[in-house]
Amino acid sequence: MSHINFAAETAITPASPSIPSGPLDLSAISLPQNYGAMAGVKKVVTTVPVRRPGNQAFFRVRPGEGWRISAAILQLREDSDCFLVMPELLHEIGQEVRPKLLYTAMGRDGNPFLWPVNLPGEDGRLDTWSQSAHAAAQLAETSWIRLVANRGFGAYEVMQAVGKLDDPEWPDRSFQELVNLAFKDKVINSLEHPVLRRLRGEL
Repeated sequence: MSHINFAAETAITPASPSIPSGPLDLSAISLPQNYGAMAGVKKVVTTVPVRRPGNQAFFRVRPGEGWRISAAILQLREDSDCFLVMPELLHEIGQEVRPKLLYTAMGRDGNPFLWPVNLPGEDGRLDTWSQSAHAAAQLAETSWIRLVANRGFGAYEVMQAVGKLDDPEWPDRSFQELVNLAFKDKVINSLEHPVLRRLRGEL
């Protein structure tokens, strides 16, 4: 009796992948800026840094008084960590605290952050670094910019994007929510706060 090799007779030769006959159409393969929404993905903001914009990153500032606040900030120099200080403690630790304006900002990566810029002190004076930062924040309300420190001049230089970049898509979070995320576990509301105890040499 002859044996029939069904495997040999039913084997299917895999088809060769289709190779484009010409160059790719870049406009057809380029993803739009909101590609996440097209894929059914929505970014959820869970972390909001308090920091200065990087000198090589373009960013925008959200316009409107409802998206900024003046606050007392204690910034640790060794790691640049920022803590929000309740106003009733200022008479006790005012020498460690600086009044700052917190701007709502966002880079081209779509991640928001709070940008702290010094406000005038008790003498009403403001350094040139802070003056130039406030001027840059005003320009960033309508244009993509980046900051470059000019140490010889003692101020920031503003570089404005020359391309026609899309406006930022601000996250679906209220300003209060952003502040709460930014200063989660970083609110000094007691003289016994570990940061203050460390500054006093108790820890």
